[in-house]
Formats: sequence, C-alpha cells, structure tokens
Amino acid sequence: MKKEQKNDCLKVGNGDKNMVFVHYFGGNAESWQWLAEYLKNDFTCYLINLPGFGNTEPLDRISISAFAENLEARIKALKLDTYILCGHSMGAKIVAYAAARSKNPPQHLLLIAPSPPTVEKMPVEEKKRMLKHPDRQEAITTVSNATVAALNDELFQHAVASQLEIDDKTWDWWLETGMNNDVSSHIKKGNTPTTIVCSQDDPVIPMKWIEEEVKPYFNDPKVVVLKKIGHLIPMEAPKELADIIINTCKQVY
Repeated sequence: MKKEQKNDCLKVGNGDKNMVFVHYFGGNAESWQWLAEYLKNDFTCYLINLPGFGNTEPLDRISISAFAENLEARIKALKLDTYILCGHSMGAKIVAYAAARSKNPPQHLLLIAPSPPTVEKMPVEEKKRMLKHPDRQEAITTVSNATVAALNDELFQHAVASQLEIDDKTWDWWLETGMNNDVSSHIKKGNTPTTIVCSQDDPVIPMKWIEEEVKPYFNDPKVVVLKKIGHLIPMEAPKELADIIINTCKQVY
C-alpha cells in the first residue's frame, strides 16, 4: 500500500518576520511544530519537508547541492523578500550551502546542532546499525541515543515515526555519502550573519566539532551553548530555543 504523502511545507504563525526551517536527518517538517508554537506571534514560520522526508517524493539525484537547489526554488516560490533561514543538524549543512550560493540570501542563518560542513565522523558500528531501515526498534534506539532531556510520549513517538517515513535511498545516501561530503570551501564563501546553537552535552555533535569543524567556516558566528540537552534541541527544549531565536533576532533587527 502506498503511503500517504504529506505536505512539503507547513505554515505556522503570522508574525512580521519570515523564517524558513529545514529539519534534521531523521526528522521532517513537523519536527519543528513544538518550537513554532512559541514563535508564531513573532514570525511566520515555513516548515519545509526536504524531498524524500515525511513521505514526500525523493530527488532523482541526491546530493547536498541538489537539496540546496530544491530549497532555493521553494523559497523563491514562497516569494519571501526577506527571511531568516534555520537548519538543524543535516538541515544546517544544507541551509549553509544554500545560503552561500543563493542570489537572494537570508538575512541571518540559524544553525542548530549543525552537522559539520566538513565530515561528520559517525562510528562505523553506529552507521551499520542505522542502515537497518526502516526498523522501528532501531529508530527507538536512535532517538534514545541522540537525546539527553526526556521527551514526552508525543514527542518521542514523533521522533521515532518520522524516521520510518524517510525514503530508503535518501536515508542510505546521507549515512553513506552526504555526511561525508566536505562542502566547507563552498560554505566559507558565504557572508551571511550566523548564529550557532549547540549543547555541550550533545552525544551526536560534540563541542570539539563545533569549535574545529563548524565555527571556522563562518564569518565571526555567534555561538550559544546549552547544557543538559542532547542533539534534538528543537524537541528537547523548544521554549528555550524559541527564546534564543527571538532574542537573537531582536539584537540583529
């Protein structure tokens, strides 16, 4: 039976600032919904499903540049004169690449627990485990391994189910190719003001990577470091992240 295809973009809020959100590997547009609830009075939030995620059609040829090109086209279709671009983990790598090449770059980049522009060094055994897809038990393990703050049942079940809605080819591409693609030289050409939000307790993207593999490729980025939160910051701490986003944008604009 063919799975029901979801919307490729969800709109939340009617604030005077536009913000486009790109989810993490394992997530989808709805992974931002709890954060968007705290932002909807200040922002118009566009929650994007990347192709192949959330039961959407995958790209014919999958690559970082192809995802970036798709994202650019989606933003153009939304007719946003000004916008802030926010990406989480894999999504952060993609939005940084897109911003660096865009003819209509964002006013600001927000990178949440970003996958490095260089190479994300996942242990071989962990990668082998995650390549068993779709597998609900492995999805449960992946969520448990990635989080520090406890997720309530609704959040936890979403984080598990969203993994099972990802196209097999797209899933394998990120684990076997995408996270190994070094696009740092391209990203370094961009000059969009950037804020990085990370956690010192993130079990997936350690602070050492943020310092050595992320920060050097952006122009004087602001870095906000959280504690007692894992990799799924938008779901583990949506209110705290919303406060950071609102305060950052007030300072910038």
